[in-house]
Amino acid sequence: MKNILFITNAVSMNWKVLDFACFIAGAAHSSLKGIFVEVATVSKTYILESDDEPPCGDILGGSDIMGFETRQGRKDTNIQRFKEYCEKKNIPCSTLCVEGEPMKAVLVESRFADLIIAGAATSAEENRNQFPAEFMKRLLQKAECPLIIAPDHLNDIDEIIFAYDGSASSVFATRQFAQLMPFFEDKKIFVVQVGNASGIKYKRQISDLLRGYYSQIGYKVIDGSDPSYELFEFLRHRDNCMVVMGAYGRAYFSRLFKNSTADPLILLLKVPIFITHC
Repeated sequence: MKNILFITNAVSMNWKVLDFACFIAGAAHSSLKGIFVEVATVSKTYILESDDEPPCGDILGGSDIMGFETRQGRKDTNIQRFKEYCEKKNIPCSTLCVEGEPMKAVLVESRFADLIIAGAATSAEENRNQFPAEFMKRLLQKAECPLIIAPDHLNDIDEIIFAYDGSASSVFATRQFAQLMPFFEDKKIFVVQVGNASGIKYKRQISDLLRGYYSQIGYKVIDGSDPSYELFEFLRHRDNCMVVMGAYGRAYFSRLFKNSTADPLILLLKVPIFITHC
C-alpha cells in the first residue's frame, strides 16, 4: 500500500482522524494525500475560530486566539498544519483542495488510491469536524478503493473483527484488508457471522485463508433475524477493535446516515470500519 487519501472538511480538520491516518500511513510506509473539501451549500465568509488544539505540540505553535477569521484563512492554516504534522511523523504528503461539488474529484482520486480514510461525523458543516450526510453516503456508495471510516475518538486496536457471511464480497474484504495491512498480523482475529445459521459458512476455506496471515483466530455466530441490527448491537459494545466489511456492510452503513437533526447512528460506533467496494 503506497497511496492513502485523507479526506477532511477544509475549514474544520479532525486532528484525531488525521493522527489515525498518519499511524496507518506510517505502518504501511505509504504517502498520505490530504483532500480538503469545501461543500457548495456553505456560503459563510467568516467562521468562529475553534479553541481545539492540534495534537502536535510546539511544532505547530500555540492555540489560536478566539475570534473570527476568513474561511480561506482557516483552510490555509489547516493545510499548513497537515503538512507540518505529516513532516513530524515522517510521512510523505501532498494536498488537493476541492470546492463546489467535490464528489467527482474525490472519486477520480479514489480510482488511483489504495485506501481512503475519512471521519465518521456526518452532520451539516455548521457542526465543526463534520461532513454533510449526503457526501459521506455517496462516498460509501461510489468510492473506487477501500475506505476506512474513523470515529472521532480512537482507542488502541487490539483485535480485528471480520464481518463475514460467506459471500464473495466478505471474502474479498478479508483478503484486501490482510494484504493492505500486514502490520496487524499479531492482532487477535474474530470472524463474526450474523443470521440464522448453524455454523460458519465455508469454515475450512475461510480458516485456510486467514491462517496465511494470522495466528490468533476465533469464530462467533450471532443468531438473529435482522443481521444488520444484530451486528450493530454487537459492535456497539466493543471499543478496542477494527471492523472489516464487504459490499453488504457498505450498503448497511450507508443507511445509518440520516438526514435529520439527531446524531446519525453511525456516530454511536467507536471503532474504525474498513469497507471494500466489490
